[in-house]
Amino acid sequence: MKRQVLKGDIDKYGKIVAGQKGFEKTAYGRVMYVDYFGAVSFLDNDDILHLFRLNQVASFDEEEFKDGNIQK
Repeated sequence: MKRQVLKGDIDKYGKIVAGQKGFEKTAYGRVMYVDYFGAVSFLDNDDILHLFRLNQVASFDEEEFKDGNIQK
């Protein structure tokens, strides 16, 4: 995923698919920050901060927040 694309999604709620190939994880939450070097900070619904390299982000789909999106 390109930095410019994800940078436009900062502070938007949605679903992210990211991680190493074969070990991707899906989480719902907000993109908090994308830095110049390609580090992506993502805060999930459980207030857990995830850090990914930009090349590990497979997709980010903006979604409307719904209670059903909370994964427990």
